[in-house]
Amino acid sequence: MCRDAKRKHIYDEVENSHSAQMWKFLRTLGIGKSHNDSNISFDLTALNRHFSEPPISIDESIKSTTLNLLSNFPKPLCSPFNFSKVTDGDIKKCLLSISTKAIGYDNLCMQMIKPVTNELVPIITHIIYSSLETSSFPTCWKKAFVIPLPKTSNPTSLSQFRPISILPILSKVLENIVQRQLSHFLTVHNLLSPFQSGFRPGHSTVSALIKVSNDIRWAMDKRLLTVLTLLDFSSAFNSVDYDILLGILLSLSISPSVISWFNSYLRGRSQCVRHEEDFSEWCDLTAGVPQGGVLSPLLFSIFINALTTVLSSHYHLYADDLQLYRHFKVQDIYEAINKLNVDLSSISSWAKSFGLLVNPAKSQVMIIGSSYMLNLLDRSKIPAVTYDNTQIPYTETAKNLGVIFDNNLSWVAHINMISRKVNYSFQSLKRLQMFLPLKTKITLVQALLLPLIDYTDVSFLDASEELLNKLERIQNLCIRFIFGLRKFDHVSEYRAQLKWLSIRKRRDLHVLLFLYFLLFNSLAPPYLRERFEYLVPRETQCRTTKQLLLKTPSHFTSRCGGSFTIRAVKLWNSLPHDIRASSSLDIFRSRVKKYYLST
Repeated sequence: MCRDAKRKHIYDEVENSHSAQMWKFLRTLGIGKSHNDSNISFDLTALNRHFSEPPISIDESIKSTTLNLLSNFPKPLCSPFNFSKVTDGDIKKCLLSISTKAIGYDNLCMQMIKPVTNELVPIITHIIYSSLETSSFPTCWKKAFVIPLPKTSNPTSLSQFRPISILPILSKVLENIVQRQLSHFLTVHNLLSPFQSGFRPGHSTVSALIKVSNDIRWAMDKRLLTVLTLLDFSSAFNSVDYDILLGILLSLSISPSVISWFNSYLRGRSQCVRHEEDFSEWCDLTAGVPQGGVLSPLLFSIFINALTTVLSSHYHLYADDLQLYRHFKVQDIYEAINKLNVDLSSISSWAKSFGLLVNPAKSQVMIIGSSYMLNLLDRSKIPAVTYDNTQIPYTETAKNLGVIFDNNLSWVAHINMISRKVNYSFQSLKRLQMFLPLKTKITLVQALLLPLIDYTDVSFLDASEELLNKLERIQNLCIRFIFGLRKFDHVSEYRAQLKWLSIRKRRDLHVLLFLYFLLFNSLAPPYLRERFEYLVPRETQCRTTKQLLLKTPSHFTSRCGGSFTIRAVKLWNSLPHDIRASSSLDIFRSRVKKYYLST
């Protein structure tokens, strides 16, 4: 009777709630990410000082030298960047794109603004126009509330808290306007490194991982090894020096009036920590891009972009995550490591000049290659990789943008990690299996479990059949949970009922969707798009011809055959012509899924 009552209570709560209410209720049952509302034993002002103090202070003489260097940089051959006129339509679009419900220092939230959007838009447009015209950022929009979130269940030090900044809602509208205009200018004039994938339209951790893993596989195809270094910058976003950032902006042909606006935007900021109804003292901020700011990711990308000019090795950036790598023959390992160390020395000099700090103890280096080539190395004689006279430890596995690389790209450690994460999350779901409606169980699996399986699955296409079977069993576990099946019950008919694909076809669908994006979206990263070539140039064909076929790059090994480039081309060319000729990504997705479900 108690179980029936519990089932009815949970069922009614879930069935009669909208999405936000449902998730809030489910969190009380231990499902999904819970918000830690426990008491904080630390003094809030001490926490605020910890959050607001820059991790490194650059010497004034060094900064003066850096600013002098920046002033002598050759400026790009383009007209200086100035703000464009802002319309009511621009402001309304920005307002409607904001989804946060948080209330900042101005005591405004979107729930208050949206009902009167049409009446407020002209007023907000005038405020933003005045800000851009007078090169002045409103002072009241520079104050932030900071919510301290524990990184662990029982934090024992100030460093075990993560700050979440809540800025005034209208400041986000102004930042959004500036971010769009500045980003467009940088893109049109190619002023950012093509190998920076952080916070850029069309770029992602997925594109970054495909690029680096593809490069390593193609090196394997040529019987080369790769030394890969993953560098850890300490609190990089909080370390940005205002004067140096403004100097960098000036070197990119940003007009003096816009520089003045950014000077006003960056300086004079303050924050206080808020926990429930308690507040800390206010602290002034003297460095760092504003935490939670719309402009901050772009400004940091601009700041760190200068680093790429001192590198000779291959590199890839995702915000402040730097991957540095070199390919080499076995007999050339000393030369390769020496050149890598030269680059690391250059990075050290650059970091000191620009006020950033690399933590060599948290950085990692690994040598990747085929098992055969790795066995030719004398491990006892591999040269040390050093940063500032500190040795960076070699490792057999390393987490890279959420994916575990090992020294021959076997993906065993990564898929084992996926299995552990899914099983851990599954335990909280299993307790409530008999109490939840079918559609809620489907929602939970799609929201909490499948993303763990899907994340960057297009970057490890050469995973073994054994590992793919392991992922298939994980998906089968999800299906059994949804339908209340026993451990050894067959799931094929239930998977068909859900209109889900097998793991292999699901992954192939993701490959094709990403390839379609690369081929037909102008925002796609050039470092991947340029790897694909049509059998007949696009200029001489249209999508309705039967010539929408891609060239298969020549390769020698099966490992290279498992790269995204090769696998994507083979899958694309195997599709019926009418699917390849789809006029939009949504139509393409629908047709490919229907095709795979029927085969």
